[in-house]
Amino acid sequence: MIDLALKKLARKHLLIIGGTKPQRQRQIDILISKANLDFFRFPIGMKTIDEYVSFVRKENLYRAWYDKNGKFGSNQLLDFHRDWILENNVLIIMEEIQEMEEGWKMDLLGSYAKEIQNQQKTVKTIRLIVTQDTENDLLNNLADSLYVHENEKRTKRQIVDGVFEVIELD
Repeated sequence: MIDLALKKLARKHLLIIGGTKPQRQRQIDILISKANLDFFRFPIGMKTIDEYVSFVRKENLYRAWYDKNGKFGSNQLLDFHRDWILENNVLIIMEEIQEMEEGWKMDLLGSYAKEIQNQQKTVKTIRLIVTQDTENDLLNNLADSLYVHENEKRTKRQIVDGVFEVIELD
């Protein structure tokens, strides 16, 4: 199962569901050890966008395109972080996100999904591993919230299925 997950991770983001919380964490630990990528592991069970922003600020997961004395506001930082997502080849891990504010969860996952939506095979890009206890319509909700160009031939759900691979633990 690990080898299959690693193979899928080379082209898609992973959504790990099922099993127990320790089983999901163990699965991630194994994937991290074998993935050979730099990684950032967000705090387990984030509920608010402020927790996400705090981690981004603490780990410096953004690159400002202009100089400013003092701190950046949350919205500025999130804009810079989205640019950072486009420019990096790292593994991002967000565990147990089922309790996160729905709007922000969809916005964040959409940002990561957009990055590999039309990816070329040879391009290295950011990878995301998300865990939660059940799928709980996460992928349908993400598909509903995606922006799709009018000349796109795929449906929103086809795009999401092309971006995320669901791994269900027993």
